[in-house]
Amino acid sequence: MCQESCRCGPETRRSGRRGPSIDPSRRRARTGGTRAPDGDDAPLPIRSTRPTGGPMPAPRHLAATSLVALSALSLTACAAGGAGGAGDSINATLGTDPGGFDPALARAADDYVVDRMLFDTLLRKDDGNQLVGGIATDWEAASASDYTFTIRDDASCADGTPITPTVVADSLTRFADPETASTGRTLALGGASAEITPDDAAGTVHVQLSEDWADFLTGMTLPHSGIVCPAGLADPDGLLAGTVAGAFSGPYTLTASQPAVSYEMTLRDDYDAWPEFADPLEGTPATTVTFTPIADPATLATQLLSRGVDVASFSGEEVERFDGDDSFAQTQVTGLTSYLLFNQREGSPFAGKPELRRAVAQAVDGVALTDVLTDGRGERIASVSSDAVSCVSTDDALLVPNDPDAASSVLAGVSIRLVGTQLFGPGNEYIAEVLRAAGADVSYDELDNANWSTTTGSPTGWDVTLQGDINLMGTLTSSLLRVMGPSQEDGGRNKTGVVDDTGYAALTEAMTVVDPEERCAPMQEAQASVLETVSAAPLAAVPTTVVTADGVSIRAFDDYIDPSTMRLTAE
Repeated sequence: MCQESCRCGPETRRSGRRGPSIDPSRRRARTGGTRAPDGDDAPLPIRSTRPTGGPMPAPRHLAATSLVALSALSLTACAAGGAGGAGDSINATLGTDPGGFDPALARAADDYVVDRMLFDTLLRKDDGNQLVGGIATDWEAASASDYTFTIRDDASCADGTPITPTVVADSLTRFADPETASTGRTLALGGASAEITPDDAAGTVHVQLSEDWADFLTGMTLPHSGIVCPAGLADPDGLLAGTVAGAFSGPYTLTASQPAVSYEMTLRDDYDAWPEFADPLEGTPATTVTFTPIADPATLATQLLSRGVDVASFSGEEVERFDGDDSFAQTQVTGLTSYLLFNQREGSPFAGKPELRRAVAQAVDGVALTDVLTDGRGERIASVSSDAVSCVSTDDALLVPNDPDAASSVLAGVSIRLVGTQLFGPGNEYIAEVLRAAGADVSYDELDNANWSTTTGSPTGWDVTLQGDINLMGTLTSSLLRVMGPSQEDGGRNKTGVVDDTGYAALTEAMTVVDPEERCAPMQEAQASVLETVSAAPLAAVPTTVVTADGVSIRAFDDYIDPSTMRLTAE
C-alpha cells in the first residue's frame, strides 16, 4: 500500500489467466467507454502566490509549449473559405527544428511530435493510463520480464513492405541495443537486455528481458520505440535525415523538409492501422500536415483569434484572450514538471558536493519561481513528477527550504555555469539573479530547445539547469530516470552523471512488482534518495492549455496530447 505522502494508482486489472500479470497484463484494442471527469485530465489548482520581495525579473511569459509541452503547437485548416472550413490540409507548428527523424534517437519535444506522425508503435496510450493496440492487436505479460505481442496482419511500410513480426523484431532489437544509445531504452527496459524473437507463422513477437521491468508495456507506447521499416534500418544516416521514404511505418510520410522553414507530411493512401481508442476519434485525418518552426505565443494567439489557426497550446497569459469566448474550447493538462538538475560529473562544482547543491536549492524560492514560470497558473510540486502520477511524494517537508542567507554563506565566489532552454527564459533569469545575489559567479547561456537538450545531455559544458521534464509515459519511473540510473552517455536518461545507487536500487525493486499500488513503498524510497542528496530540487508543474476552434480537433490522453489524433471535423 502507499505511504501517507504519495498518490496511488488505480486498482490493478488482471486477465482471466492464472499466474503473474501486469496492468494491463492482457488487453485487446478496446472500443466504447468515456473519458473520466477527473484525475489527470482535471485542471491543476493554483497553490502559489505572488512573492512580495526578493530579486526577480519583470516576468516575460513562457513560450507556448508543444504537443507534449515544450514546443508550440498550432494548426490551420487550409481550404477555400478559410480556416475551419472543409479542406484536407492542416498547418501546424513546432518550437524548433527536429533533431532528426530516427525515432530511437529522439531527444526533445519536437522529435517526439514528428516521430509520432511518421512511425507506429506496438501500443498506444489511451485515457486513464490504459493501453490500446497499435501495430500489436493483442499483448500478454506472463511476468514482469516475459511479454508476447500479436502483430496485426494488415500493416505495411510506406514502400509497401509488409510489417511482419520479423520487421518488428529487427526494429525493436536495434532500439533495445545499448550501442544505439536511445534515451527511451532505459524507460522501456530499465537496465535489462532484451531477447526479441519473431514468429512469422504465428504472427507474434516474444520479448524476454534479462531483468524484471514492469513498465515495459507502457514503454512500447514511446515514440522512441517506433517501428523503423527495413529500408530505414539499411540506411541509418538517411533515416536520421528523413530521406528514406520507405522507412516510415506510421500514417504519414515526410515529403518535404526545409530546416527553419517547414516540414511537409503526406497521409499514406494505403494506411488503415489507426488505433481503436475507447472514445473513437471524430473527423478525418488531413491529407497534408505542414509543420513550421515558430514559438511566439502572442503570434499564435492572434492567429487563433483571427481563425488563421485552429488550435494552439499556451502556458502563459495569452490563454486569457480566449476566456469567455464560446467559439473556442479549452483543455488543460500538466505539460511538464520543472526542477533544478545538477551535473555531478568531474569538472562540475557540484560533483561530490551535496552542500553546494543544497545551497542552490536554498537560494531559489520555489513559490516565486513557479509564479514567474507560469504566470501564477502553476502548482508547486514536492517531487520530480506532478501530483497526478501514481506513487508520487507529496511531502513538502522533504524539500529544501528557501534560505537565502544560508545559501550565501556557501555559494560566495563559486563559479556556476547555468544553461537553460529559451522556453524557460523568465525562470532561468530568475535563477541566475538569485544565485548572483547569493554571491555566486554565474555564467548563463540561453539556448533553443534542441541545443539545450544536446548540451545538457553531454558530460561537460554545464553545471546546473532548470529541467523541463516531459513525462511521455505518465509514470513516476519516467521522471526518476532523469536523475538516477544509467547516464545519457551510457544510453540512459540520467543527466546528473551519477547513478544514485540507493535510489536506483529502490526503483529497480519497484519494477519487479506487478501490483501498481505495492510499488509505492520502494518508489517513496527512490524519491527520498533524490531529495536527500539534492540531485534534483523540485519546483513547478507547468500547465498547458490547448485551445481549439471549430473545424479541427486533437485528443489529450491524461497529460499527453497525441499529435497523430489531429482531425478535420468541419462538415
